[in-house]
Amino acid sequence: MLFHQFRFNVVVRVLILAGAIFLYMIVWEKDEWPMTRIFFTAGIVGLIVELIRYVERTNRDLEAFLLAIKHKDFTHTFTSGQQGRSFVALKDAFNQIITSYQDLRAEKESHYQYLQNVIEHVSVALICYTDEGQVELMNEAAQQLLDRPYMSNIQILDRVDPSLLQAVKEINTGDSKLVKARVNDDLLNLALQATEFKLQGKHYKLVSFTDIRSELDAKEVDTWQKLIRVLTHEIMNSVTPIISLTKVLSGLMTDEKGQRVEFSTIEADDADDILDSIKTIESRSKGLLHFVHAYRSLTKIQKPQFQKVATEDMAQRVRTLLKPELDKRDIKLSIQMAEPSPHIQADAELIEQVLINLVKNAMEALEGKGGGEITIGAQIQHDKRIHLFVRDNGPGIDLEYLDKVFIPFFTTKKKGSGIGLSLSRQIMRMHKGSIRFHSIPNEGTVFTLVF
Repeated sequence: MLFHQFRFNVVVRVLILAGAIFLYMIVWEKDEWPMTRIFFTAGIVGLIVELIRYVERTNRDLEAFLLAIKHKDFTHTFTSGQQGRSFVALKDAFNQIITSYQDLRAEKESHYQYLQNVIEHVSVALICYTDEGQVELMNEAAQQLLDRPYMSNIQILDRVDPSLLQAVKEINTGDSKLVKARVNDDLLNLALQATEFKLQGKHYKLVSFTDIRSELDAKEVDTWQKLIRVLTHEIMNSVTPIISLTKVLSGLMTDEKGQRVEFSTIEADDADDILDSIKTIESRSKGLLHFVHAYRSLTKIQKPQFQKVATEDMAQRVRTLLKPELDKRDIKLSIQMAEPSPHIQADAELIEQVLINLVKNAMEALEGKGGGEITIGAQIQHDKRIHLFVRDNGPGIDLEYLDKVFIPFFTTKKKGSGIGLSLSRQIMRMHKGSIRFHSIPNEGTVFTLVF
């Protein structure tokens, strides 16, 4: 409709101009009408100028409209003024589009303010920066944690702690990393996580910093308390009978005045008691010495020698090594591997030690149970992590012991040292992995090594 109106107005002006030119040609032949010639000449020029201005008027308005959009200037409004009714619809269309852009900008600003408030409200420190290191976002929690009210470039982290900058640069999407950083003489234990994304062709990296010092302190205190209880229990089990027996020996070998009696005067029954007491003291002393050696073994694990290891080959070696004992106990050990068999970067000897310990624990759990089965398997999870597991169909772990299985020297077995699982967890930590378990009473237990 707007185009039709524009075309009609152009046609009318062209026709008027054509008519004026025709009349001008008639007048030109009349020498007696000089003033009329001048009048028609000025009129034709005026009509031509008006036609050109009318045609270009739309282009100027369109140019102004497009420039407003280009420069995001949505404050401009278009009025028809004296341009005629044909331009009213055009200007209305321009104004409607401008209003729509204004609404979109207001909505975008509202969403931005909403997200900004959310980011500032969370207690987790967040820093987002580009490949060039330019910091695009740094919330208040990050400013307080790092004691930096402003950072223009991620390299400024080097002034806080060089190790922190190195960790931020090295961490990849989906990874988590623990870093100790010193900020104004205050040592922080930071848990870092990162994600990377692209916006409008620009690459960004978002890193979160969580100070887990208080959680670690609380966990450390709790671990120490549990360890001290176990150590106290183990030491007292040895020291108490030794003290008691030494008192008995002292009574048998001294008289009422506390003087040593002659060995020849000691009766046979008393001599037997003395000998039994000495043997018991020796046995408990050996037990205490074994306990100390076990404690030392927790702190002297060899450094892993990493190499590419096939999980199926390790499982086969463990089964071959333990086959005589498995057959003796009538326990079936099967291997279940994902296809193709996963490979890991690990120290084969240390991981085999962990597997042997887990399989032996499963064997002891299946003691006296018919149809005992143990499975060693490996799976590749959706996050590309490899899970190496040992599963049994034993009685499971009692609920009261679930939070104690990894405590050094804690054991429910009569002949256990209580260091196997603690040792296994330390080995997995040295591999930058973890060990976890899931147990259902009367159904079984599965221990999983996560790489």
